[in-house]
Amino acid sequence: MEDTEWTDALKKYGIIKDEPKVEEIEPEPIVETKKYEPSNSDDELEWLDEHEDDDDFIRNYRNKRVMEMQLQASKKCFGEVLEITGADYIQEVNKAGDGIWVVLLLYRQGHPLCRQLQDIFKELASKFIETKFLKSIATQCIPNFPDDNLPAVFVYLNGQLVKQLIGPIVFGMESITKEEVEWIVAKTGAIKTTLEEDPRKQMYASRKFYQKYDSEDSD
Repeated sequence: MEDTEWTDALKKYGIIKDEPKVEEIEPEPIVETKKYEPSNSDDELEWLDEHEDDDDFIRNYRNKRVMEMQLQASKKCFGEVLEITGADYIQEVNKAGDGIWVVLLLYRQGHPLCRQLQDIFKELASKFIETKFLKSIATQCIPNFPDDNLPAVFVYLNGQLVKQLIGPIVFGMESITKEEVEWIVAKTGAIKTTLEEDPRKQMYASRKFYQKYDSEDSD
């Protein structure tokens, strides 16, 4: 008698009992939840499209983000400093467009501080691309513009003059930093800076220290 027949016979007469069958339970499939990380990319819209039917919040949020992205895309972007002459003034300044901030630098070739501001304007233009940065040789834009008033910066909004920043009393006699210019321009409203305080404060404090030191040393 084969082993299987022998085992079956033992089970038949109750000598051994069948082991209870263990019901195999299939594990539930793991649903991987895609995490949502906000961004301004097409990936964000794709994620929102996939989950649009999940609840009202995601649907409303998606509609809001689409409108924000369309508004952002409609804004003019500049990113460079455009050189103009007096003939370009009306087109580039007065007709710049609604809601467009224009920052115009008047300079003279060979003027040390004007040269510094031209370099700084390049950096600011690439950083604040929604603001239109312009430059012009002073006498080409405004005939007989005095050298004593250089460098000069004029800030416009909707084609109207908002602020004049004239000469060394604003920008210093010898040198100025990018942070200082950024702060000065930001105070006009033309750009939105992340600087939390006037970077010139430290310079003023240092100047006062040395003035005091020099005064004590001369006594």
